[in-house]
Amino acid sequence: MPSFGIVNSTQLNLRARPTTESEIVRVLSRDTNLEIVRDAGFNWLEVKVLPEGQRGFVSKLYVRITNTPDGGGGTPSPTPEPLTGQGEVTASALNIRSAPSLSALVLMSVKQGTRLNLIEKIGDWIKIRLDDGREAFAAAQFVNLKPASSPSPTPDPSPNPTPVPRPGYLISNPELLATPLPPRTLIPPQRPGSSDAVIERVWNNYGGLLSALSEMLNIPVNTVIAVLAAESGGVGFGPNNRMIIRFEVHIFYRYWGMNNQTLFDQHFTFDRGTQFRGHKWRPNPAEAFQDFHGDQEKEWITFSFARRLADASAMLSISMGAPQIMGFNFARLGYKNVQEMFDRFSTSIQAQLIGVFDFVRGTGAVSPAIQALQRRDYLTFAGIYNGQGNAPTYSTIIQNYVVIFNRLIALAQPR
Repeated sequence: MPSFGIVNSTQLNLRARPTTESEIVRVLSRDTNLEIVRDAGFNWLEVKVLPEGQRGFVSKLYVRITNTPDGGGGTPSPTPEPLTGQGEVTASALNIRSAPSLSALVLMSVKQGTRLNLIEKIGDWIKIRLDDGREAFAAAQFVNLKPASSPSPTPDPSPNPTPVPRPGYLISNPELLATPLPPRTLIPPQRPGSSDAVIERVWNNYGGLLSALSEMLNIPVNTVIAVLAAESGGVGFGPNNRMIIRFEVHIFYRYWGMNNQTLFDQHFTFDRGTQFRGHKWRPNPAEAFQDFHGDQEKEWITFSFARRLADASAMLSISMGAPQIMGFNFARLGYKNVQEMFDRFSTSIQAQLIGVFDFVRGTGAVSPAIQALQRRDYLTFAGIYNGQGNAPTYSTIIQNYVVIFNRLIALAQPR
């Protein structure tokens, strides 16, 4: 039986491939009806636009899943349903917002099992009352309105000689955070600028922590090293010890600019057709727009200017540190808000490296991406992490780094 979805954001890009770098084939409006063809991995769905049947890929974050097509254009405003008591959060992390909209300000993020004080249900949203008396909203699909009075007992674990990953965010694991970064053996210096030098840098700088991650996640250590090398190059801070960032103008537009169009247009511009291109800015309208990508000093100047306009939105709009994970993924990494993620990534390479695996693992013991790495299925992992269009390229890069590590680690000497 097919499943369906309804666009629940003001605008949603329909793309040719499941990656934000793919061309936009159409912009869908709120309440557009979709037939879901398949889950394309990570945060992507392959869909057909109803009724005409145009196919493409959309972010699942902005689609409400239903069992039947909506059967019409717009929908009437939902009638509020009064609620009493408490509801329980069922998602690993749930954003609490200032209004019943995905574009509304995120007030906080709460973890699975959190009890919420219920006021009423309004369509796809639950109005709640915070402990400080403020009213806020949460997505109804992630709130159990009739939680059990007490949690079910946890069965005793069966003996297992293989380490079993513990549920919960890795960044909250004190043993992992206390693990020394460097390994006990070091790879000899390699030719600067070579792929061998990348593996040397990743292992010699972070091999201790990455070995602990390998054991904790049951992933071969050569795979952990190769993934970090492929996805980050192992560099999290610039020469001035400031975190490496990339300020994405089109994301800042999504979080702030579309509601402050005039001011945004005075200072920022981007290609509306291919949104990840054409990023420019200027400090005042009298000056010409200027490029800033590729120069960390300019990235930080642009980002700092954006923070003066909208601090939280600017932090949501940067990719951070060695793994270049976007700020809007803060809850996926176990942080309460984007400020907390920014602060940790700005001061800790451990947080950056652990963030890669929190990002693909979530709070469960395993995930499809982690399972792919456990069985050395680099193509499946790359399809989830980098998008299907980039999967063959990144799969080959990871495989090559595995081969290089296996060769170089045989040359390693005690510290």
